[in-house]
Amino acid sequence: MSADTEDPIPYPLPANWDERGMAAVSPVAYAFIALTAAALLLLGVSCAVRGDVLWTVFWAVCFGALMAGLSVSREGSPRRYRGPALINAVALTRADREPPDSWVHFFRQNLASWGLGWALLLGGSGSGALLVVAGMRVVERDAGAWLLLIVPLALAAAVLVLCGVIALVAAFRSASFGRIPIGISLGRAGFSRHYLDAIEVVPWEQIRAVSALARDDGSTEGPRRVRIEREGREPWDLGLDDYAAPPWVLYAALRYWQEHPERRDELSSTVAQQRLERWCAEASVALLRRSAARA
Repeated sequence: MSADTEDPIPYPLPANWDERGMAAVSPVAYAFIALTAAALLLLGVSCAVRGDVLWTVFWAVCFGALMAGLSVSREGSPRRYRGPALINAVALTRADREPPDSWVHFFRQNLASWGLGWALLLGGSGSGALLVVAGMRVVERDAGAWLLLIVPLALAAAVLVLCGVIALVAAFRSASFGRIPIGISLGRAGFSRHYLDAIEVVPWEQIRAVSALARDDGSTEGPRRVRIEREGREPWDLGLDDYAAPPWVLYAALRYWQEHPERRDELSSTVAQQRLERWCAEASVALLRRSAARA
């Protein structure tokens, strides 16, 4: 169980798994978008006060669409990856049952940012309020045909609100001390997927293969995913973009210990932890070099 002195990542970077080509949105651009959103909302309110149903609906849709687009933009400086943490598995549960491994290598998942949650929540709430007012005006005027347009749009706004609430809960779970985190853990017994309200444990013996799903040719957009083939069950496509560790390393870890059962004894120990840390350091440097070469 000795760690190799030279321990490169055992698998090449999957096709087109470089960092996303979309550049981060600058603070100036965010300020401009925020002012534009405020202007759209004020226009919608003024039209609603005047009773202009058509323009109230129009500005409501524009405001909701802008906030939804803002929610998926990438913010800040280029992403800095962190490796997994070797932690006691009990800290990842509600202590209602004993986990299969005492210590695990935990890859934290950042499902959402605060900006994503607030953008969706504010966008859905603002546009929804305008649409409700427009609907009330329509009912007062006995122009029911407008409801065929307003009701579906109001439902879409409600979906934005729901997604915003879920995103804020996920961000709270990811950032708050003492909360059960979300992500994937690796141990000698297998790997576990930690959801908001459940844990799914998959023993190594049930995994037949782990493979990377390549992006489209020449594209650095779209999710980076691995396919996990399990005995007697449908293949499981797992997205890796939202994790604190490099997707390349998480893919390599799942595949490496699935293909090398003789080395699973090093899991749940500092030997595997040091191996993962070396892989993370190598992946971070390699990805930065490739990104710089494209610039």
